[in-house]
Amino acid sequence: MSDYLEDYKAYYQLRMLRYEGNPDYPNSYQSEKAIYTAIASCTALEEFKDKLGNLNDKNAAALLIDEYTIRLRHYEEIKEPIKAEGCKRIMENAATIDNVADLITMVNEEENKTSIEITADTINPFNETGYLERMEVWATADVPDKYKSRYRQYAEQEKKNLINAFTEIEKAIHNWQPGWVFDFSRIQEERHRRLLPFPNEVIDKSIQTIKEIRHAG
Repeated sequence: MSDYLEDYKAYYQLRMLRYEGNPDYPNSYQSEKAIYTAIASCTALEEFKDKLGNLNDKNAAALLIDEYTIRLRHYEEIKEPIKAEGCKRIMENAATIDNVADLITMVNEEENKTSIEITADTINPFNETGYLERMEVWATADVPDKYKSRYRQYAEQEKKNLINAFTEIEKAIHNWQPGWVFDFSRIQEERHRRLLPFPNEVIDKSIQTIKEIRHAG
């Protein structure tokens, strides 16, 4: 006949040992160790419920903190400050919560908050280079005189399209962050700059051109 108490002890010991010596999961190890200590002290399985208390809830929080610590380290390494701050908030809050339901609610709320912040961090439509490229094509095309007026109109239309694109993105982000305006300085921050495969002088020229077009518009 199976000795369920010993089976439980072996099970929780294995759960503890899987984190032992793992530098990425120190909180999980201590939490699993506390659960194992509780079951190991039982002489009858019926004792475990009282000795366990809310250790399972604390265990969930401990694992969450370890996992978001790993994410935080990664985001800091690749210089993603918004995502890193989201991790920090979750870790700080998790340290004060010992109820799984509250933990889940908190994580969902913070992840949603981070998602909104990421949405507002956009550099669209600056990274949609077609506007400036088409504008240059229409403005510099070597065509017969009878087409030059039409091409100038095309170039002017692209200017209007670009202005409208910036207006629309600001209007859209206002739904999430009232008063939001496009921030050109954000373009030079590494999380965005590394996604723009152009020399610095091209980026700088594009910024200046767009600012002039928007100001004139």
